[in-house]
Amino acid sequence: LLASAGYAVLRPNIRGSWGRGAAFADAVVGDMGGKDFQDILHGVDYLLQQGRVDSHRVAIAGWSYGGFMTAWAISQTTRFNAAVIGAGVSDWHSFHAQSNLSEWDRRFLGADLLEKPEIYRERSPITYARTITTPTLILHGEKDRAVPVIQGYALYRALYERGVPVEFVVYPREGHGIRERNHLRDMEERILRWFEKYL
Repeated sequence: LLASAGYAVLRPNIRGSWGRGAAFADAVVGDMGGKDFQDILHGVDYLLQQGRVDSHRVAIAGWSYGGFMTAWAISQTTRFNAAVIGAGVSDWHSFHAQSNLSEWDRRFLGADLLEKPEIYRERSPITYARTITTPTLILHGEKDRAVPVIQGYALYRALYERGVPVEFVVYPREGHGIRERNHLRDMEERILRWFEKYL
């Protein structure tokens, strides 16, 4: 979709993802938003050094863990001119309380919420929402049990109250992935419009 609209698209295989062995996949355990985030930035830097992209027209987007990485990225740097967050975690505390994957955060944060709540706060994008200035489109399924829609509402409210350009779309009946044809079309059109406006 984005390539056909004329955008250069970088899809990095960041640490923590599959395809390069167990050690590569486990490299982010206890370090979400660390090495994986650096992998994304290094990929962007490489493209900038090659002269393939305009440093003033760089966006970031992702779904699920990619949605968390997008929220994390815009809470840590101002280098992105636009962002699209799909079904991303913004607050690990409420994720643990509401997700059907409540053991997931313990494993990947490497901490128990009740014993080390500071780690949950430290690795939650919402903690740094006051520093976010990136125009952000947030997309979420109403019935998402893995990453409950409250994650989107929380980040939307934080950005809205600070005057950051933000739009939040909740797709009825949808779970962690968007499946209905009209919703998919709406989502794709919104993404393209968002990038056209802010890039």
